[in-house]
Amino acid sequence: METTLNINYEILEKLLEAAGDAGVSRSEMIVTLIKKAMDDIPDPARMGTMVRYQKRRKRGEWRRIHLQIRIDDYEYFLDLRKLLKMSVSYILAYAVKKYLPGLIINKTDNNRYRNYVVIRDTIDNVICWKILWGWPYTIEKILPHP
Repeated sequence: METTLNINYEILEKLLEAAGDAGVSRSEMIVTLIKKAMDDIPDPARMGTMVRYQKRRKRGEWRRIHLQIRIDDYEYFLDLRKLLKMSVSYILAYAVKKYLPGLIINKTDNNRYRNYVVIRDTIDNVICWKILWGWPYTIEKILPHP
């Protein structure tokens, strides 16, 4: 799946340097950083809170980058946008500042979030949605019972 992000040149330079040092593509580095933010969600933002965006800058200070990512990664990004009430570009900028300095790319650990499951359930006439970032071994325990 292809998507775009808007980031400032300072963030882009750090990102490209880190991707080169780690021997991974820019897209892989971005997915890794955003998934680090997924690990670190304290509490979802409150309902009614507006989505926050990066601070405005002059037009020439921004760069639109194109990403090729897996469909489930794209869905994770959308979930994270909803939970954190931040644009995906802002989440990336946050992740670069917070996680990039100490980031170690572990090739065996990049697949921590694979598969994407959405389960609809009804409890006492209330519709509930369970969003799973991965496939648990005991999924039958969380499936709705007829």
